[in-house]
Amino acid sequence: MAARTVSARLSEVICLLMLEFYITLLVYQLYKLAYIRRLMSVESTPVLSRPAEHVAFIELNRPANANRIQPDDLAELERLLDQCEVDEQVHVLILTGRGKYFSAGYDLRALASGVGVNQRSHEGDDSAFEHVANRLESTRLITIAAINGPVIGGATDFALACDLRLGEESAYMLMPAARFGLPLYAGALQRYVSRLGLSHAKRLVFMAEKVPATDMLATGFLHEILPADALLARALAVGVDIAAMPSRPLAAMKQVLNAAAYGQGTAPDQRAALLAAYDGPAIAERAMAAQRQRASR
Repeated sequence: MAARTVSARLSEVICLLMLEFYITLLVYQLYKLAYIRRLMSVESTPVLSRPAEHVAFIELNRPANANRIQPDDLAELERLLDQCEVDEQVHVLILTGRGKYFSAGYDLRALASGVGVNQRSHEGDDSAFEHVANRLESTRLITIAAINGPVIGGATDFALACDLRLGEESAYMLMPAARFGLPLYAGALQRYVSRLGLSHAKRLVFMAEKVPATDMLATGFLHEILPADALLARALAVGVDIAAMPSRPLAAMKQVLNAAAYGQGTAPDQRAALLAAYDGPAIAERAMAAQRQRASR
């Protein structure tokens, strides 16, 4: 009788332990589901903020998906560029990514379905992705890419389209298109050559290798390498410094420098842009103010 009682109690204990285990497992799964939903809810198309006077800040905002760019992101980037360009109080634009990646490039799920990246823009025969990169290159704003981690695929072209590129120590770049048999669009190839030179461009495109930050600096992909905790502060400091300069001459010089990269820097319309931005009395006034400031130190 006593043995039966012990056995029954032992069975009850085992059942209770099993019940506790399954309840714990269920609670864990519910927490996991809630966490995934929270990640999904905070992810969105790129986010615009204004961290300082005359400086705009755009963050790619899909950190759980390595900031892979989706068709909606391209449309939103265009809209945010429009918003910044029409605002005369914005002189500098900083582009970065939330999380550990700058961006892993275009979302291949959309590529496989034929959505977005190969859709023709309303401007002509360039793709939607290429059109956004071209906009980043040609905008009147001085653009800074704060590369907070790996920059892969088409995202490398977004970075090269920016005027300045700062990267953290753990960043790397990778252009794997050749391995997939994906021909890069013409604008990306042109920027690879104009920014990095033909030899480096061929190496990066044909060899499809991971390139560390130190090599990115050596090839001209990066202008500076910084510790991870200093990257955004440095990008903002550079942005604030540039934003304090007269914006019209900066925009004109950017236009001509970009044209010069393609052998068109001395064309009549480029000379006209520089001439239109010239303001002798204002230049003299600013030079005298700087001289007085130095004398007072």
